[in-house]
Amino acid sequence: MKKRVLSALLSVTMVASLLVGCGGSTTTATTEAPAEGAATEEAPAEEAAPAGDASASADKFYIYSWNTELGERLEYVYEAYPEIKDKVEYVNVGDSAIYQEKIDQLLQTPDAADYPDLIAFEAGYIMKYTNSDYTLPVTDCGLTDADLAEMYPYTITIATDQRDNSLKGVSWQSCPGAFIYRTDLAESLLGVKSPEEMQAKISTWDDFLDTAREIKEKSGDATRILSSNGDLVNPFMSNKSQPWVDKEGVFHMDDAMLQYMDVVKALEQEDLTQKTTTWTEEWNAGPSGDSVFGYFGCTWFLHWTIKSNCGGEKVGEGTYGLWNMTQGPAPYYWGGTWLGATKDCSDTALAGQIMKALCCDTEIMTKMSEETLDYVNNKAAMKTLSDAGKGAYDFLGGQDFISVFSPLAEDVDVSWMSAYDQKVNELLDTQITEYSLGNKDKDTAVADFKTAVAEAYPAVTVE
Repeated sequence: MKKRVLSALLSVTMVASLLVGCGGSTTTATTEAPAEGAATEEAPAEEAAPAGDASASADKFYIYSWNTELGERLEYVYEAYPEIKDKVEYVNVGDSAIYQEKIDQLLQTPDAADYPDLIAFEAGYIMKYTNSDYTLPVTDCGLTDADLAEMYPYTITIATDQRDNSLKGVSWQSCPGAFIYRTDLAESLLGVKSPEEMQAKISTWDDFLDTAREIKEKSGDATRILSSNGDLVNPFMSNKSQPWVDKEGVFHMDDAMLQYMDVVKALEQEDLTQKTTTWTEEWNAGPSGDSVFGYFGCTWFLHWTIKSNCGGEKVGEGTYGLWNMTQGPAPYYWGGTWLGATKDCSDTALAGQIMKALCCDTEIMTKMSEETLDYVNNKAAMKTLSDAGKGAYDFLGGQDFISVFSPLAEDVDVSWMSAYDQKVNELLDTQITEYSLGNKDKDTAVADFKTAVAEAYPAVTVE
């Protein structure tokens, strides 16, 4: 057998990802894993159809993810270490919706030839795997504190096993968020001529609402500060002061969530957004016209959502060049991808070599950032690029996007994350919708939310 059998079952609880990954072309040495053939109650995991050709690739080192992005970034590793390329089989499951199911099945069959050696995690569900016995501490793969020295602290905190404080994954990305806004609309509607002036207009949520009202009025009802109420989820969720459920199993309704409810209701009742739904065609059309003033977006969102939907490819086309960034009411992050070794990884030395090259090597990460516009999880790399003027971005009217994101990445706090986030956030969203539409008063919405949490998690104490 390639791997020894594990006896425990992997628990399935965690938040759905907030990250929408970037696409791309399929790299070499890539297997497209089928969505079908998954183990079910009728077909045990041991009999599941393999993702690749197990008989032909028993000695391969398998890396699993859900799209082509990681595979493309691995090309930078192969460039530095060409001797390992033929050893690696990159499996693109092809669908983030089924990725966890596929990984969970494979982790229960460590004797399978296509058992994963390295797996990618999104921020939304990483704790499901790092807080389990199915992943290895990165120290078991040869990573040291020196290798982690240039990483942003929050990326380490997220991937740390809360049971014993061992680090179980590393990321090549950092994804701090900002408020990305239209400079021409800011000047014509608000008299704002700089990011500093814009920040003063939205430094608190009360300021943000006041500015939203001003934009609506000054534009003659043509422009709204946001496209969707859904655009607020990341800034608010990133600023809880505590997790939904503490270590003693007690539920907490954080004050930030009460404020979240009130801000969404104000936006809804006062008609201060375009009332679209995120990621729809109507929402995506916002950056190309004058109906939407700004978006809460992160590093990848800047390049692959705002820029790609701006209606142009150079200054003077669409809204290209008419954007700037500032922090907004609170620091936050949105998404990211981590890489971790599995319990029965067939070659921990190779796993460590790949993780070090992709996520720790300053030279490799500097090149990767310059060529892909990834905001990499390496402070030295980003400083090198910024000092060389590589952060000056014509899409942002020449603003240095690196110098904006760098301090924001330092300020990200993820102490609020927990394994309850996915379900509890969904339950909260239901009640926020009811409250914002005026179907319930706040007390009733909060009470119904707590009742729903108690029903979903009988072992949790909800007061």
